[in-house]
Amino acid sequence: MFNLIHYNKDSFVGEYYTVSKRLINCDLGECLVPNPDNDIMPFIDVANIACGGHIGDDTSMIQAIQLAKHHSVKIGAHPSYADTENFGRISQKLSDKALYDLLYQQISHFQKLCHENDAILEYIKPHGALYHDMMCSPVVFKVICKVIQTIDECLSLVVQAGVKNLKTDTSVLYEVFADRAYNGNKILPRSAKGAVLKNADIIVEQYQKFLIEQSFQIDTICFHSDNPASINALQRLRNA
Repeated sequence: MFNLIHYNKDSFVGEYYTVSKRLINCDLGECLVPNPDNDIMPFIDVANIACGGHIGDDTSMIQAIQLAKHHSVKIGAHPSYADTENFGRISQKLSDKALYDLLYQQISHFQKLCHENDAILEYIKPHGALYHDMMCSPVVFKVICKVIQTIDECLSLVVQAGVKNLKTDTSVLYEVFADRAYNGNKILPRSAKGAVLKNADIIVEQYQKFLIEQSFQIDTICFHSDNPASINALQRLRNA
């Protein structure tokens, strides 16, 4: 696991921390069968835990929170459109208020579960279509930032690296994906052929390229828990 050299629990970005390597993050608590969380958690630095939008309930959230605590993995909320049927991967047109209320409910409830389990919610990473809408729509981005400022202004927001510089008072973490194909700095949509990398060697190679990338800021690198090749790649990196 990559260790934080300097860390202030009241902030998670910028001058408050230095990392020996890019932080590894993974989407967990997603009720997959079989559940890969136990195999993945020892290999990562931060866990994006599903909080009821695309998947998840109190039981799965508490299990993931406790597992993250056990492995000293920092915890983030992974909110989504309320769309379990499509796993949160279909964009929705919601009013500003409806989107605000949806995200406030998910994140505030997840934070409550963190507090009840003596854990700290550190950051927010939107899931699926909400993540992509955030990067394309200033309105969606503004609503997400407003929710964060209301719940806890110290929370950071994970956004896609290399696409655009986002202007906000909310602290941001810039993210790339080890197991997704890119066209330049943009990830290919899941509907495109080869969008999800299925070869562990290629995933490891792309991860290593991101470690030395200097043309844009990268704070964290994502591996997806529903991709067996990603789990294999994480195991290889840990054993290297």
